[in-house]
Amino acid sequence: MQGAAATLDDVARRAGTSVATAGRALGGYGKVAAATRERVLKAARQLHYRPNALARSMKQRSSLTIGVIVGNVCNPFFSVVLRAIEDTVGAHGYQVIMCNTDESIEKELAHARALLEHRVAGIILSPTAGENGEASRAAKEIHTSRIPLVFIDRAVKGMKVPTVVSDNQSAAHEATAHLVEAGHRRIGIIVGRRTLDTMSERIEGYRRALAQHRIEFDDSLVVDAVHVGVEGGYRATKQLLDFHRPPTALLVANSLLILGALSAIAEKGLAIPDNVAVIGWDDFYAAPHLKTPLTMVDQPAHAMASIAAEQLMKMLADKPVDPSLYVILKSNFIVRDSAGTPSNRRPLVGCRKTSSDA
Repeated sequence: MQGAAATLDDVARRAGTSVATAGRALGGYGKVAAATRERVLKAARQLHYRPNALARSMKQRSSLTIGVIVGNVCNPFFSVVLRAIEDTVGAHGYQVIMCNTDESIEKELAHARALLEHRVAGIILSPTAGENGEASRAAKEIHTSRIPLVFIDRAVKGMKVPTVVSDNQSAAHEATAHLVEAGHRRIGIIVGRRTLDTMSERIEGYRRALAQHRIEFDDSLVVDAVHVGVEGGYRATKQLLDFHRPPTALLVANSLLILGALSAIAEKGLAIPDNVAVIGWDDFYAAPHLKTPLTMVDQPAHAMASIAAEQLMKMLADKPVDPSLYVILKSNFIVRDSAGTPSNRRPLVGCRKTSSDA
């Protein structure tokens, strides 16, 4: 067999079976006697046989690949999501094609169509939305194609698709209340794009907390970062801090935005939390190690992704999955130093202390 890769015919010949039986034994489907299966597997090992994944996928009319479409792979939240999905589906023999949309509806649709043309087995999508509120066209096109689809982090109204998200509204409410109880009344919030349901839910939680503490909502303190990244966080924070009456506290809706926010605060010569308090989203490796450790709302990204991937695997195995499944996981509020210390504050439910709190 030197110089040529072993074929299924070679395996069947060595095992003393038909090609069809060898294929069933190696593929793990159909009825094959245990002794026969072991004989085929032994022959495959001896011949260093590697199944042709492309040929197998063509026979199955789909591939052993799933597509994952997210807004920004540079965002640490989505990095964790992608890793957890890859680990989960990899255990089932699937590989991942990752697509980055930069929160563009057009780019998202192009990626979806490319994945459908490649006949991926299923797709996990974090659907974006247009700046004018236009819903994801990719989600509708994938759903219409009837291949298995799961939403993560976000949903599309009116579509019955298994969905896994975090509790954005209650998390924002808790973070805002923490700042109010620390004595802040002018609290700014920087979001990626308020047409995204994650952002609109965080704004709603922020508004609800202000209302409960009888603080009037000021829309000028809600800033959409044009660029959903470090530069966007810098510009949005600079805009807020340049107000005649700047906010004394900031909620920053993702970990890329907060890096830009920290840069703008330092540029102004302001101290955290003495001059301005800060709470960010999606805890990241550097957050506890900065000069002022950051108080963060930490979404359970790994758990969200693992659950979403497992639901997709069930669908691909023809196991029942309720299309209206909507899983909401609780975020963790990590109290460090950047938000100050509310006076007479009782411990928050679900709050965990860190070593930097000592």
